[in-house]
Amino acid sequence: MNCDEISRLLEANCDGELDLVRQLELEAHLRSCPDCALQAKAIAARRNALRDSLPRFTAPSQFRERIRSLIRAEEAPRRAVRRPPIHWSYLSLGGMAASIALAIAVGYNLGISRAHSNALLDEAVSDHVRSLQAGHLMDVISTDQHTVKPWFIGKLDFSPPVVDLADVGFPLAGGRLERIDGRPAAALVFRLRLHSINVFVWPANSGEIPMRDGRENGYNARSWSQGGLNFLAVSEISSAELGQFIEEFRKRTE
Repeated sequence: MNCDEISRLLEANCDGELDLVRQLELEAHLRSCPDCALQAKAIAARRNALRDSLPRFTAPSQFRERIRSLIRAEEAPRRAVRRPPIHWSYLSLGGMAASIALAIAVGYNLGISRAHSNALLDEAVSDHVRSLQAGHLMDVISTDQHTVKPWFIGKLDFSPPVVDLADVGFPLAGGRLERIDGRPAAALVFRLRLHSINVFVWPANSGEIPMRDGRENGYNARSWSQGGLNFLAVSEISSAELGQFIEEFRKRTE
């Protein structure tokens, strides 16, 4: 099996959908192919982030028993013609149920948002590591922003902002095409001493991502949205140095 075939099977394998023969073939390939193994790790990380971040709620035992009592009362035959008076306890119960439903909905949405942010950070770190290991850090190599920016024309359906920060110690090195959050993206490459900084850029059509810091396997990452675009910067430099780079980058691209 080649890498293209393996790539199409990784999601199914993570969901346990492969038969034994294909699973054994895939595992053998992953042991001999670092790139595919890294891709499989990223998929597993996103799956675990979604599973661990979704909130779980358990109704209090008193609330469950009160619901059962109400159901039993509704099923019992009415012995009086007059309608029973409305009890404030029922209204309180209704308010409690509405509050719990609202809390579940809010918590669920927050959990989904957090899981999505975690998955993006994991994906960006994996892409950064893969670009360094595979020796495919740049498709266009240039320190001139007027060379790098036009290179993306016709290759993406948006124009990524490209700046050179050499005057503050972060020279532009080039760029490449990437894929993140399920869509084509630009990856701008900067340097700090011997270290590389990847800045992933893609349109915020499906929603802006929040400002978020992350750290995984010694790599620092930070996400933010600006001007209708999402950004995610990753590097092995310190968190303080990455923060300084992002501050300068944002000043020049506002």
